[in-house]
Amino acid sequence: MEGTHRPAAEFSRIITVDPSQAGPIHLQVVASKEECGALSQRFGVENIENLEADCRLMLSTTPNQIRLETKYFADVTQLCVITLEPLNVHISGKFTRHYAAATINEEEGEVVIDPYADDPPEVIPEGGIDAGEAIAQELGLEIDPFPRAPGAKFTDHQEDSSADHPFAELKILEIKNK
Repeated sequence: MEGTHRPAAEFSRIITVDPSQAGPIHLQVVASKEECGALSQRFGVENIENLEADCRLMLSTTPNQIRLETKYFADVTQLCVITLEPLNVHISGKFTRHYAAATINEEEGEVVIDPYADDPPEVIPEGGIDAGEAIAQELGLEIDPFPRAPGAKFTDHQEDSSADHPFAELKILEIKNK
């Protein structure tokens, strides 16, 4: 869309796409210390020690599509939500994304959404596919939003039964409706 501004990606690795190229493109990706720091801020974690990935970009079996296959791993430091002690977490994963050239193919009529169907391919952005941003997005999905240290439990927590808490009136209504 014209006039929109996308912020710069913290971890960008653009792969120029040439559908006429016969062989796959192989890219080994290692995030710099600065990139790891920026991703730590983006995901709200204490630290990302390292982030590495092995990417392969190749023609898909579906005509006019390109497939990005990636295996990655990262070492992340988070704080336990209960004890606030640092937790070192090793995250690894793999994913595949499909891309296709932009086409104007708007069909009129009813739109059918199948929740079990594969996602449609992403449009190949001008300039190439950003493997770094794809890796960052997948890593962000794997980071535990509520990490807990082994054995950490909430203890000594009791509900306030006094009438001066914000939900006291709701409790009265609940009792009246029984």
